[in-house]
Amino acid sequence: MSRTRSIPIGVIALAVSVFGQPPEKVIPAGTIVQVRTNQTIDSRSAAPGHVFTGLVAHNVTDRTGRVVIAGGAPAELVVRNVSKHKMFLDLQAITIEGQRYHVLSDTATVEGTNKSGLGANKRTAKFVGGGALGGSVIGAIAGGGAGAAIGAIAGGAGGATAQVLTKGKSVQVPNESLVTFRLTHPFHI
Repeated sequence: MSRTRSIPIGVIALAVSVFGQPPEKVIPAGTIVQVRTNQTIDSRSAAPGHVFTGLVAHNVTDRTGRVVIAGGAPAELVVRNVSKHKMFLDLQAITIEGQRYHVLSDTATVEGTNKSGLGANKRTAKFVGGGALGGSVIGAIAGGGAGAAIGAIAGGAGGATAQVLTKGKSVQVPNESLVTFRLTHPFHI
């Protein structure tokens, strides 16, 4: 009689262990992850293998819309290579719910020129224009036409501060900059 009672208890325990666990989350290849840097990355002092920290800027969702990486999750960026006017960064790891996951991403190339200061490279128009557009939309929602104009100015200034700066022959990614990566391989959490 004890054997017949132990079989149903074993089946119940197995069912609880299989069905009681949360579903596995898969972050697919091609997922875009934006990281806000926690420190300045300067090509004059950065060397291949040097790790910098940041935070995931926005929630990352899977195909069903479920959040798989919460905004604010710690992230690690690694310098892959530094040349005269370029720096190559990869997203190396993301910490999700206390667990560190190694990830593989496309390399973000930060380019500079011989000129220095804001406006020295071709990405300025994209940052400033995108910021101005976003600011005008938010301003229009908040305050109508006048709000749109104020929002465009504020957004353009915000886009300009996100711009990668170049100084002479070095490239610099300022603290609080957004760097965008595309995952090249899926990973499970």
